Amino acid sequence: MTERKNKPQEPQQSRRALFTGLAKRSYQSVQAEEKVQRTVPRPPNAVDEDIFTRLCNQCGECEKVCPESIIRMENGFPTLDVEYSHCTLCGKCQAACPTIALSNQQQDTGLRAKASETCINLYGYCDSCAQSCPSQALTWRDSQIPSIDVTKCNGCGICKNDCFIGAIQMQ
Repeated sequence: MTERKNKPQEPQQSRRALFTGLAKRSYQSVQAEEKVQRTVPRPPNAVDEDIFTRLCNQCGECEKVCPESIIRMENGFPTLDVEYSHCTLCGKCQAACPTIALSNQQQDTGLRAKASETCINLYGYCDSCAQSCPSQALTWRDSQIPSIDVTKCNGCGICKNDCFIGAIQMQ
C-alpha cells in the first residue's frame, strides 16, 4: 500500500481564464507604450490614420464644435491648423463625433514642436515656451535652444503660440 503525501492544493485555473489574463496584460502593455500613428494632424483622440479614414463619416461635427476653430475639413476629413491658435484638448470634438473615429484614449494631435535657430534664448533670456507647455515636453537651457522631448509632446501647439518671435514650428 502506497502512501499519498498531502500536497498543498494549487488553484486550478481554466485555460480560458489563463489566456484571457495573458491577453489583457499584453494588450495593456502595448497600449501604454504605443503612440498613435499619424501622417496628417488630426483632432486629439483620433485613432490610427488607416483606421481613422475608414471610420470617419466626414460629417464635420468636430469642426463645428471646436472652441478654438482649429479643425478644418480637408479632402473630407478633419485636420488641425494650429497656425494662429492651439488645441486645448477640451474633448468637445470627441463628444460630438457620431462614430468611434475619435475614441482613442491618448490625447495626441500627431504634431510635434521643433525650435529653430532663431530662438531668442540664444542671445537673451526667454522661457515662455517652456513655461506654457502643459505636458512639460520643453526643457529650457541657458543660452541655448530649448530641448523638446517628442515622447512627452502631445502636439497641442501652445508653445508655438506663446513664442512671440515664431521660433517654434509644429511638424
